[in-house]
Amino acid sequence: MTETAVGRGRHPRRGTRPSADATRDRILEAALDFFSELSFDGATTRQIATRAGVTQPLLNYHFSSKEELWRAAGARLFNELAVALTAREEGLRGVDEVTVLRLLVREFIAFSASHPQLHRIITQECKTDGPRMDWLVERHIRSLYEETTARFERLVEQGHLPAIPAAHLYYILTGAGPTMFVLGPECRRLSGIDPTTPEVAEAHADALCLLLFGH
Repeated sequence: MTETAVGRGRHPRRGTRPSADATRDRILEAALDFFSELSFDGATTRQIATRAGVTQPLLNYHFSSKEELWRAAGARLFNELAVALTAREEGLRGVDEVTVLRLLVREFIAFSASHPQLHRIITQECKTDGPRMDWLVERHIRSLYEETTARFERLVEQGHLPAIPAAHLYYILTGAGPTMFVLGPECRRLSGIDPTTPEVAEAHADALCLLLFGH
């Protein structure tokens, strides 16, 4: 579930002042909210600049186009996911693969709970199925998919997971895992559960591990 090159696509900005970094971060945070809520086509850089508390020219200084801003926002999310998963796995050296996968699944659920924009953006781009979806898959998602399904295949062969094709297990994980958080407003109305709380994220991780591993 981890990329082999953590921070792939992220390059240090030489000589950038901390204040410039803070401005850029505010723009990216606002962009993630708007792109995930309204889609690339629905969001405007003017809306993003307003929410970030910057002028349009300042946004244009940091990002020369809406496309560049969208890619930077997407890369930021995937880089943060890679860092979280890699940090978790590096702390599990010498641990058996079943335990490693269980804990990576739990880390993925925790990340999905705190970053629902990731899965909303993927869903938005799947609706149009164009070059931005190509970029997401080839730049970020394929490596996650290939590593995750390889783990699933090994554990299915060893009898630790149900005899379900790895591709289906992947979409059970990436579908069932984030959905409660992506559909937070619906979840609150239907169940009275607030999926933004750590306790709910933990309970959801328990449920998904029970489905996948049987315990």
